[in-house]
Amino acid sequence: MADDIRTEPAAAAGPDTPRPGDPTVVVSHLDIVYEVLGGGRRPADEDLDDDELRPLKNLLRRRRVERTREVHAVQDVSFIARHGESIGIIGRNGSGKSTLLRAVAGLIPPSSGRLWVAGEPSLLGVNAVLMKNLSGERNIYIGGQALGLSKTEISERFDEIVDFSGIGDAVYLPMGTYSSGMGARLRFAISTAAAPDVLMIDEALATGDADFREKSTRRIEEIRKEAATVFLVSHSNSSIRQVCDRVLWMDKGRLLMDGPTEEVLTAYEATLPKKASKAKKPSVPQDPDVPGTTRWGGNHRVQIAARITSRTWQPGVEGCFVVSTHQMATARIVTPVAARLGWPLLWVRPGALPATTRNELGRLAPQRVVVVGDDEQINPDTFERIQATVGGAAERFAHDGDVDVSAAVLRGFPPRDRSTVHVTHRNTTGRTPAVSLEAAVAGQAVIAWDAEHAPEDLRAALRDTNPDRLLFSGNEEDWPSDGIDELRAAADAEVEFGLRGGPMSLAAGLWDEVPPGGRVMVAGRSTLELLTASVAAVHSATPLLIIAPDRIPKMVQRTLERLAPSHVVLAGSVESLPPEIRRTIGEFVDLVIDEDDETPSA
Repeated sequence: MADDIRTEPAAAAGPDTPRPGDPTVVVSHLDIVYEVLGGGRRPADEDLDDDELRPLKNLLRRRRVERTREVHAVQDVSFIARHGESIGIIGRNGSGKSTLLRAVAGLIPPSSGRLWVAGEPSLLGVNAVLMKNLSGERNIYIGGQALGLSKTEISERFDEIVDFSGIGDAVYLPMGTYSSGMGARLRFAISTAAAPDVLMIDEALATGDADFREKSTRRIEEIRKEAATVFLVSHSNSSIRQVCDRVLWMDKGRLLMDGPTEEVLTAYEATLPKKASKAKKPSVPQDPDVPGTTRWGGNHRVQIAARITSRTWQPGVEGCFVVSTHQMATARIVTPVAARLGWPLLWVRPGALPATTRNELGRLAPQRVVVVGDDEQINPDTFERIQATVGGAAERFAHDGDVDVSAAVLRGFPPRDRSTVHVTHRNTTGRTPAVSLEAAVAGQAVIAWDAEHAPEDLRAALRDTNPDRLLFSGNEEDWPSDGIDELRAAADAEVEFGLRGGPMSLAAGLWDEVPPGGRVMVAGRSTLELLTASVAAVHSATPLLIIAPDRIPKMVQRTLERLAPSHVVLAGSVESLPPEIRRTIGEFVDLVIDEDDETPSA
């Protein structure tokens, strides 16, 4: 039952950091009363005099009368929460669960009673500060700062937030374009990045599919281990059982019971109407061990990229390219060059050098590091950290914008095969990452341009390259005609437009000359991992195929059948290349049977 607490409220949390077991929330005889419109009974016609019925204005005035009534949402609630506890709040709809949570968060003032909170409480969801017209990226910074994180801390956690939310490259699109599930997952990822002293979650674990709910549960458990206090309001008793060690049972605004999870839930469930039994849904399968397959994965995109390079290159490489996760077009331009030179492709953020990239740079010990991007893409502090990591071997290849980078890379790193220059839009969408793979396989160059006019630097670089043709990605009507004419004249080349299907079909058609029986790599459609895998695949002479997380297209299946791989590497996370996809791919592996022990081996 509720503790009988009679304490005076503290003005503020003390300066000392609470330790496990210390009180973090004290609620004493809390009452919350508010008024709602629509209360009371509208007079019936027979209750009115004839004079009141006659004038129309009296009828209209009667309908405009606003009546209110009081709602006693929380009544005489008392309890103490301590550091390290995870507390569930249960009850039927309208029992006061969410109102209690909002009061603890400081969003609703008590009508009477006392409430004290140590540290900074955070109600899951930073909706009040997020803006739909801004990109997910900008909202991560806004939401993170609202939770008390510095810009540096947000930059360091950015990739983890994006990967946890599972929204991928959509993080660079306005939040107004997201589905409700995408927005909810991103809000959860932002809100739990800060690990506040008191975290309150209202039905968050009901968001998303089973995979995301499982990830959410694991994240809450991580916060608990950091000795914070977690409150969870949920109608899912299974979520309460997984996450909470204590439960508050609310009913009609009152606290009926406060105690161990199983004890309170058992009492609560005995009051619920019996439901028809349903077959228990199977738990989400873990990543299976499929013979003949290996996963190069990680917890976030930059970590996956570093895993790909660590499995492909030995220490002491000649060189290495470093690009920003903010400039995928720049990375697409660099990818064919890195593949031709045999240099790994690593990633940083404008304001942060991720630990996984720093460690991989130290392991690779490159003789030369080319950092592609100006101060806006990769700021001076990040560049200095890169230099310090590689002993000063880093050099800046800084140019303003993707078009300038296209010209500079074309001149600074001329392609081996000058017959074709691939022209792509600056926006990284659809098949453009696969075009970089195509160019990497052929030893050709990629440029990013889609303006009305071509700058002189780009035209000069094309004159120096002197290709036979410019192969534009997409339809002719997607490109400005004046700009096409300028590029054609500068290169003195034929112009063609590539209409050869989507990225998966394009990648599958690149390996017709590869003999069967070797290793094959597969990647999802996330641009960062795909470009890193493209460089690694071409460097190691390994065919790379692109697949969707829910299916393997027929053309990709036919390519796998023809290649009859002895081993398949999945370059990506469990989310981008799920377990079922891994099992399906395993069916294409041609395992070799050792005659001595009849054990299949790749």
